[in-house]
Parts: sequence; structure tokens; C-alpha cells
Amino acid sequence: MNTTPLTPWSGAQAAAQELVRQHASRETFRPLTAPFEPPSLDQAYTTQVAFVQQLATQRNTRVGGYKIAITTPAMRALVGFDDAISGSVLADSVYASGHKLAFQNFQHLIVEFELALQFGQDLPEREDAWDRHSIAPYLACAYPTLEIADDRFADYAVLKKGFFSLVAENAWNHGVVLGSAIAVEDFDALWQTKATAYINGKAIGQGHSRDVMGHPLTAMAWIANQFRSKGKRFLAGDWVTTGSWVASQFPSAGQELRFEISGLGEVTLAVY
Repeated sequence: MNTTPLTPWSGAQAAAQELVRQHASRETFRPLTAPFEPPSLDQAYTTQVAFVQQLATQRNTRVGGYKIAITTPAMRALVGFDDAISGSVLADSVYASGHKLAFQNFQHLIVEFELALQFGQDLPEREDAWDRHSIAPYLACAYPTLEIADDRFADYAVLKKGFFSLVAENAWNHGVVLGSAIAVEDFDALWQTKATAYINGKAIGQGHSRDVMGHPLTAMAWIANQFRSKGKRFLAGDWVTTGSWVASQFPSAGQELRFEISGLGEVTLAVY
């Protein structure tokens, strides 16, 4: 298997430190400029690794899961990039359903309605690329999921000119709420079932598994191949959020969000 480690970049640590500073100062998101601007996608991921490591050290935590973003044509058009991107979720920001979230701790809070898939076995080394069929036997369960993000009032028109900064900033992830587990035996039903997003009990949108890269297992194969190209692989217990089934929401204090996959599971989050 040919692997290509992330390109070393001497500016990664400084760029990551600048992102940490911007977060602490609650600055509006703007694409990084010289000398902090990652010159390529690969070096943006190198910066992301440094950024996540700096946050983990600062908060005495570790990586607890992974995420895929930019999975729909609409989002790709919005940010000006024609592929998905990946990020990490820190363990101290992984919450159980029913979590209460302080609105004041965010600049411009975003919540997305997703499905997380968890590996039940270590992925073996493999010569061939993963696809939705070959990845399926290694999965153990799924979770309806609410992803917490913060775009720091980004100007999306400007973002198109500085997309690597979004990659470097870990795709804006600020946490994940995991709902009730859906057993692998129910996956056939899961792929056929619509899910509904609610705010304060009112339905605000519906989605289907095919809304994410055609199928969530396609998304899992995509990130497994991305990891594989860097000489990494997923282990039993690792999980990945696979992209939003419903349009992203910008909730306010006093709202409760719920994502229900009919007859299979749900997840809730209260913003105060």
C-alpha cells in the first residue's frame, strides 16, 4: 500500500497557535493570511493536527471521534470546494443525548443533524480502496447525532478564497451529542428510513441517508481511504459523524433541538 504522510510545514504550529488565539479572543472568522496561511490542502491538514493537539493539551483531553464535513453539493457550492473534508472531535466535547449547551459560550452557534457510525473491528491494512460494501462488515452500530459547530460569523463569500483555513480550524467542530445506539442488524431499515429534525417540537426539515454522499457508507469509505493514504487506519470503537441530513440550523437560547430517525433512535440538545 502506498502511503504519503502529511507534508511537514514549519508554519503549522504557529498557524495553529494563531487559531487558538483567535478563538480565545472571540474574533470573527477570516481566512488566515501570511505567514499563517497554509499553502496547500495537505499543509492545511498538517495545521489541523497541530491545532487539535494544542487544544487537547490546553484542555487535558484527547481525540474522541472523527467527523466528515462538506458532504452535499449545496455545501460544496457554498464554500467553493468540490470534495468532503475530515476533522477530529475532542473527547471532552462528546456528550450524551439531553445535554444542555450554554449559548453564550459560542460566537455563532451551528447545529447539524447527522448520523455517526462506529467501528466494531479494527480495519485491516488493505491494498484496494475501501467502498461502501467492503467497509460495511467492520461497523458495529450507528447513532443519531447533533454536531455542535461555530463559524465565528464567517463571510462565506470570502471563505471561498481561503478554504484551507476552514480545514486548518478542524472544520469548525465544537462537539458532538450522541443519541441512542442503532444496532447493525437494523442498518437495512436505517438506510430506508427518513429522519426528522425538530426545534421546540416543531418539524423544521427531513432527510434521508442518501443525502450524504449518496450513502453514509460511501462517506465512511471516503474517510477510511483518506486515513489509509496517510498510513493510518480506524480501530474498533472509533466513530465518525458522516454529514448533515438536514440543513444546518443556527439555534438561539431557549430552544431544544431533536433529531429522530423514525422507529430507530433519536438525540436531543437543549440550548440555554
